[in-house]
Formats: sequence, C-alpha cells, structure tokens
Amino acid sequence: MLEFSSYNLQDKQRLADALKSKALDCQSVFMCIGTEKVFSDSLGPRVGTLLNANMVSPAFVYGMSEQNITAENLLYCYNFIKSMHPESKIVVIDAAVGSPEQIGKIQISDGGITPGAATNKNLPSVGDISIVGIVADKSMVDFYTLNSSKDKLVGQIAQFIVDSIFEATKYVS
Repeated sequence: MLEFSSYNLQDKQRLADALKSKALDCQSVFMCIGTEKVFSDSLGPRVGTLLNANMVSPAFVYGMSEQNITAENLLYCYNFIKSMHPESKIVVIDAAVGSPEQIGKIQISDGGITPGAATNKNLPSVGDISIVGIVADKSMVDFYTLNSSKDKLVGQIAQFIVDSIFEATKYVS
C-alpha cells in the first residue's frame, strides 16, 4: 500500500505516477462507492461525478451523485461491471476511516477493498486497484457529523484523486 497526503501538492504527481505504475489506463473502469446520505461517505460519488463531468475522452464511471453504489447494491453493481468490462481493470474508490494523523491521506493498493468494514458490514472484496481517502477518525465519532471543515476536506480529497487520475490517464487535455 502507498499513502499520499492531500495537503501536499507534490503528492498529486506521485499518486499519478503510482497509478501509472499499476497500469491504470484509458481502458480502466471506475467504481466509486458511497452515498451522499452519510456525509463522510460521499467521497466515492463526488469522485465519480467529477470524473464523469470533466472527461474529454470517454471512460466508464459507475457510482456518482444520485446513482450511488452502496452496501445494498454493491454485489449486483460489481458483477454487472465485471460482465460488461471483462478485460478492464476495475479501480474502486471509497472513503475510509483512520487514525487522526491519517485524515486527509489517500491510500492505493493492488487488489480490491472490502467496503463497509468500518461499519461492520459483511461485504465481499471488490476491484483490482483500490483508492481510499481517509476522511474521519476511526473512533467514528465524527463520521456522521456534517460541518464545513469536513465538507472542504472531502471535496479536497475528491479533487486530489480526480486530478491524479487525469494526470495518470490523460483523460483531459
């Protein structure tokens, strides 16, 4: 696993380079997990919406605002994506919790993630490459709390991830 700070602009290029090294390309499919119903869990749909809205070259993005991938439809969506794109790498993007010093960090890993682990959901691992943004303390005290600083943090992490994906894949000119 590699970790990058959304507070360090140089890490944006480092994340893009790491994504390139994992063979992220224009054929990759993005599965953005989360919901706007839980503010801290809105990272995935924000990334999906930003990716979809700002691409010049088309790519497949699943999980956007108003079209969420959640625990209820995760397996159905993942199986659908795999059947529609059998040769493509599936990049899964989700929010995560961590220690206070990890908040604002982005982690990428080979292999999938198990969404919902922080909320004790029993979900399968999904994806080929995972990108998680740590948006709250694992104590979960602030995960469900809405405040302007959290809105800014989630937005900052989402834009950081999107910019790095664009740099890695050249989806925009």
